[in-house]
Amino acid sequence: MKDNVRVPPKHAALSPEILREVRIARRESQTKFWRRFGVTQSRGSRFELGTEIPPSVAILVKLYFEGIVSDGDLWRARRSHNGGRSRNGTGDVAAA
Repeated sequence: MKDNVRVPPKHAALSPEILREVRIARRESQTKFWRRFGVTQSRGSRFELGTEIPPSVAILVKLYFEGIVSDGDLWRARRSHNGGRSRNGTGDVAAA
């Protein structure tokens, strides 16, 4: 994660406000921010508005905020899950 972005304390809940604040501080669109966690833009928007985040996504986001899981880790996991294929910047599936 970018060093200059404030992250919530480890014990902090993933409130809609914190999620939105971190995303905006990173200057990322909802699409880019949530894609790393395997979440669509529309679903990420709902999380930022208060819809409960599924435990699996919440755990992944917390691990990411704590620096335990990196963008590279998430990319490799997504690539492995997609059978060696990954999404390019446009959201289209492309051969890796």
